[in-house]
Amino acid sequence: MRNNIAVAIDIGTTKIYVIIAEVDPETGRYQVLGYGTSTSSGLKKGLVVDVEQTSRDIKRAVKKAEDMAEVKVEKAFIGISGKHIQSSLQTIEIFLGEDTREITEEDYDLLIKNAIDRTITREAFILHKIAYNFKIDNGNVVKNPIGRKGRKVEADVHLITGSEKEIMALKNTLSKLDIEVEEVILEPYASAKAVLTTSEKRFGTVIVDIGGGTTDICIYRNETLIYSAVIPAGGEHYTNDIAYCLQLDLETAEKLKKDFSSFSDNGEDTVKIHVKNTHENKSIKLEELKEIIDSRTEDLLELLGEKIEASGFSEYISNGIVFTGGSSQIAGLKEKAEYLFNYDIKIGIPIRSIGLLEEMNKPENSTGIGLLIYAAEKAVSQKTEMAKATPPQQTTIEKKEEKYYGDEETEVVIEPFAAKFKKYFKKLF
Repeated sequence: MRNNIAVAIDIGTTKIYVIIAEVDPETGRYQVLGYGTSTSSGLKKGLVVDVEQTSRDIKRAVKKAEDMAEVKVEKAFIGISGKHIQSSLQTIEIFLGEDTREITEEDYDLLIKNAIDRTITREAFILHKIAYNFKIDNGNVVKNPIGRKGRKVEADVHLITGSEKEIMALKNTLSKLDIEVEEVILEPYASAKAVLTTSEKRFGTVIVDIGGGTTDICIYRNETLIYSAVIPAGGEHYTNDIAYCLQLDLETAEKLKKDFSSFSDNGEDTVKIHVKNTHENKSIKLEELKEIIDSRTEDLLELLGEKIEASGFSEYISNGIVFTGGSSQIAGLKEKAEYLFNYDIKIGIPIRSIGLLEEMNKPENSTGIGLLIYAAEKAVSQKTEMAKATPPQQTTIEKKEEKYYGDEETEVVIEPFAAKFKKYFKKLF
């Protein structure tokens, strides 16, 4: 019997992806034992619209993974996206007293609590709580205030929330299969764990995960997630555009979307496709197909630019934009992004790991692999807490990894957006 099993389930708008792995809680290393996929038809733009159908879709993917791993799935880490996801950024300070005293874990928790009390409504479910840019007595930024002394401590707090109703609907799809949800994680946060290097997180990078129904955005700086957003549009919208404009069924449109690059590489001007449920073939002009795809790509990138502008962090993005997710492989996306933005652009795939199977290293698997990495990190954290002979902390507070790069760090200032962002759209301004 295997021990320390971790399960990750990426419940997407168009695909379900399940990974089962064995984790070493001492090191965080893992070995994938099995995985399974199935189509997903019970979600729309990342939201569950049919619990029963979604449960059936998950069951098929789980069964494939269980058969391959020879392990029964009982609990899992799951990802979430959708337009209900909200990102709140605020600066919080607390006074410690007239006399200087040591800053404790309780003070850290109070910073988080004050941020929650100030902005979070009853309907919101808190996914992640991230504190950074700590200052003591108006001094320079430090990585961790605990153990230091002062009269006042302040921090920037990033709260990521979702609709409790939508999250419960997602959990219900698993409960029908007798699978316990260990934790719900923001999907682009998981994807970043799989795709971004430490340097990319440290020096400022936007990760853009383009899924079937949504495009998820996270901005990293100083190895900290400082902004997140969701665009309710993704690969499905390309398919719908092609189907509508060329009068095709969705299945054929999806195939055209995926095969477009290979058609272009062959130097063809037209391609013949079979019309579903008929004996006829139809000729499609590739130039017309390209116009449809490019138009949707330009719309998506314009929305992305608006989100980056709204974040107020455009000047901190030194390492550019990393696109990942299944629809990041859309023909022409990288070239269009390079044309429109003054950033380095790359298509990100999961960073190779000893525990991954070779066939898993694809952009469409970034979220699932990231969820597995999150689960492995959680196992190490719980093991460490047990070693201290204290109960495991039941909290989702995200603390930055304690690596030493000098005692002080560059502050990530939250400020209103100024005219500086205009430089990021070379052609649109």
